[in-house]
Amino acid sequence: MTINFYALKPKKAKELIPAVAAEVQLPEQLVKDIVYTYWQEIRKSLSALKHNRVHITNLGDFSIMHWKIDDKIKMLEQFEENNKLKGMQQMTARFKTVELMYSLKEIKRQVEEEQQRKEFIKTHKKLANESKGEHNQNMES
Repeated sequence: MTINFYALKPKKAKELIPAVAAEVQLPEQLVKDIVYTYWQEIRKSLSALKHNRVHITNLGDFSIMHWKIDDKIKMLEQFEENNKLKGMQQMTARFKTVELMYSLKEIKRQVEEEQQRKEFIKTHKKLANESKGEHNQNMES
């Protein structure tokens, strides 16, 4: 059995859009607008730092790595400290830095909550499986 790796080559949007437009019998420009709007919204969702995970159907989940959040917060805190000395000329940069730092800290809180939830579920499953094992042993005896 051989695998044709050329068949696995991903198609570019400019190749895919005319084929989809013909299949669904819509103008190419409309299909193009829909595709680009969809991906623009996904990019906004990923870069807005409002959620720690974005799910894209048929592609999977994209999540923020917790160690990247810590590094970025540390870098922004240092940047903010350096800009405090520069006064009013850096006010907009400082405001954007504070806003980004707030978003990152909120994402970090969400990541920590999700981790706690996962640990709770893991512990609960472990306890449930242990009680099932004891129940089975009681039935055997």
